[in-house]
Amino acid sequence: MARRWRETGIAVLGAGVVVALVLVLLQFVGDDGPAEQAVRPSPKPTSSTTTTTKSAPKPPPKPSRWPRGLVVKVDNTSAARPHVGLRMSDLIFVEPVEGGLTRMAAVYWGKRPRVIGPVRSARETDIQMLAQMRRPVLTYSGAAPELHPALARAPLVRATPRTQPGAFYRVGGRPVPHNLFVNPRRLPNTKPTSSPLPFGPAPKGGKKTKRFDVSYRSASYDFRWSPRGDNWVIRLNGRPLTSAGTGRVHASTIVVQRVKIVRGQGIVDTAGDMSPVVKSVGKGKATVLRDGKAYAAKWSRPNPKRETVYRLARNNKRLLFDRGRVWVLFVPK
Repeated sequence: MARRWRETGIAVLGAGVVVALVLVLLQFVGDDGPAEQAVRPSPKPTSSTTTTTKSAPKPPPKPSRWPRGLVVKVDNTSAARPHVGLRMSDLIFVEPVEGGLTRMAAVYWGKRPRVIGPVRSARETDIQMLAQMRRPVLTYSGAAPELHPALARAPLVRATPRTQPGAFYRVGGRPVPHNLFVNPRRLPNTKPTSSPLPFGPAPKGGKKTKRFDVSYRSASYDFRWSPRGDNWVIRLNGRPLTSAGTGRVHASTIVVQRVKIVRGQGIVDTAGDMSPVVKSVGKGKATVLRDGKAYAAKWSRPNPKRETVYRLARNNKRLLFDRGRVWVLFVPK
């Protein structure tokens, strides 16, 4: 009798083990085959149960003061070309100077190139223009004697052959003064950071534009849209603008900013030409080129310590830049 109960218990125990094994296997094996198929993601809910939540669009960044960066005044006459180091810049200002010519100010917030140039002199325009940046390192070859006191008072770090003699050098094969270059790694440091410019999607509207020309009295620029490169290719005085070792210079966004020219301190050059001073605080009209289109815009900068804001002329919405290098050209009204 005891033997019969013992056999019955073993049989029951054996059946329980089999059932347990089956349950375990059912957790890993589905109707479709191997065990790995049973761990597929759960199917998406049907349309009747699906709920979608649209994330609210990010508001445009509030106007602020740009972080500290390196700014280099660059010569752009025919004797100064080709340039060096322009393609690593984040922002380039073009400002009118004596005789209807122009001068560039290249801004670097990120990694610095090994060489930048040719380097030329500072102008009164630079002081107000760069006040929207926290104590930038302004690199230049010299300035008119009358301008030295104003530059010394301005909230910026001056980097010149006199203050940083080991950073500057001249090269052969180019005439003076178009042969002065700078090693930016020997200039005062600025904390590397990404560009603080307001980037964002293109607004609706705009006029499809393949080419846009900007003329000064003695200089001309034309910007041609390249669908293949998704950028604006730049020509200066009818010739492609290039940077030695890196090829043609291009930009993602072009801003043509109409500005008032004032007398300032009344500085004149050796030829007797008045040095024009751009009034970059205030408001006015602008044209913004991005994504193969031209947008009618307006600019405003009521405070020297705030960045310039560009808005669409038709609805006053803030106009953001396409990510990449930005050019701002100050053009007299």
